[in-house]
Amino acid sequence: MEYPKEFKNLIKFVKSNCKGEYIGVGNPISNVLFVGKEPAIPEEKKLQRLCEIEENCTQWENNINQGLDIIDILPMYCKNYQYNPLYPYKGQKYSVYTEKSKKGESGTSKTWYQYQKLWDLICDGKTKSHSDFIDFHEHCFSTELSSANEKYSSRVNSGNRTNSINLRKGLLGHPFYQRFSIMILAVGHYPRQHNIDIESIFKSKWKGQTCVVGRFWYNIHESLTGTPKLLIHTNQLSMVSDELITEISDRCIEFKIKYHIEL
Repeated sequence: MEYPKEFKNLIKFVKSNCKGEYIGVGNPISNVLFVGKEPAIPEEKKLQRLCEIEENCTQWENNINQGLDIIDILPMYCKNYQYNPLYPYKGQKYSVYTEKSKKGESGTSKTWYQYQKLWDLICDGKTKSHSDFIDFHEHCFSTELSSANEKYSSRVNSGNRTNSINLRKGLLGHPFYQRFSIMILAVGHYPRQHNIDIESIFKSKWKGQTCVVGRFWYNIHESLTGTPKLLIHTNQLSMVSDELITEISDRCIEFKIKYHIEL
């Protein structure tokens, strides 16, 4: 796997300027970027944060040095499985795992479930069955506005969140994050609440009209650089309706067809 030069430069930048900062997970040579609010890792799970957030850059550096490809990552049910940001928790089923009730065994989080649903609609026009595996990591990259973590956004320490967002405003402006043709910012009102200038960071312009779908909404931004780019700013996706997911997928399909974008 040949990692993009922008990605290699990002690894070097983070290592030198903000060691331990989160880069993201999934396929860095893909054409679709998901941006969420922050990692849904309970504060008490220190080892999980260390593995998935603080060591993220080091793990990517190792992947690059070893030339690791998606096919090299073992599924989580294998004996020698190790977490890898190139394909995190490979082997999860297309169902929502609920820790309290133990429903959806071998499933994924509600957010990743929705990312998968959106990806499937964009590419195949239909969703998977619950016996299928999560595979959107093969085709998309995802990151967060903030690397301050908690199980629920409402529990995140406000000071930690503010500090993280202020740091990551500059990080998300890196050329690597600009190279994606389709960008889904599923972050709700975080930009307004935390003074995040989407247009400046992602070199885009809001079309000026909010599209309302029941209780939910999305805004469409277009590229200011001359290179085709579709940026959709919308609700955090974990609890949104199928109608919203379908509308967003329709906009992505229209864009893909219009500009002959390969996904």
